[in-house]
Amino acid sequence: MALQVDRKELDDFCPKLFYVLDNLGLLPRYLGAKPNEFEKYSRLLFGSIQRYNDVEAGFKEWESRILRESPYRKEEHYLVIETLRQWLLEHKEIFNKKANLQHLHASLYARVFNYLYPRRVLVNAYCGKHRGNIKAIEPEFIKKALPDSIKTEIQKLKETYSYEWENIINDAITSLIGNAAYYRKVLSGEEPVVSTREAGTEELKEIEEVLS
Repeated sequence: MALQVDRKELDDFCPKLFYVLDNLGLLPRYLGAKPNEFEKYSRLLFGSIQRYNDVEAGFKEWESRILRESPYRKEEHYLVIETLRQWLLEHKEIFNKKANLQHLHASLYARVFNYLYPRRVLVNAYCGKHRGNIKAIEPEFIKKALPDSIKTEIQKLKETYSYEWENIINDAITSLIGNAAYYRKVLSGEEPVVSTREAGTEELKEIEEVLS
């Protein structure tokens, strides 16, 4: 008899985890990156929880490591990290179930990729549209121009991810502002704009099958 997986809770948890990692600059910018680059810091959290057999102790060790390795100013992200910690403590029983951890390990790459895909494509489309305009990285410009300035380019993406579209837009805005130094180089031509196909569209159907 197959062990039951708490799918609803895991589906709620994973975007919260990936949001923290992405805000800390610990997820790849390129969707063509190796699977380990997508999975590394999530697997470290699961491993710490299993090693201590305790959610709070495992989270504390993991938090210390991600804060050391994040390239960004740490104090700006304490609130989202604390929100994730509280969620874990309130649902710690799901991480005591072997079936849930096995499911997370098996589906992790698919989950991270599916989270990042629309956000990276949206940001790449924005940079492609405004290439050559350095002002396009200014926060006020971004908030006014995204997503209206690229409606045609992202129509299919919007239809596919309509159930979380507002979250995707807000996360893309946060990513552009938080990575302004990098995206300024993209807009100026010093760094390349990654096209949708280069970003990994061929993997998307396979990813959707894993998550269905």
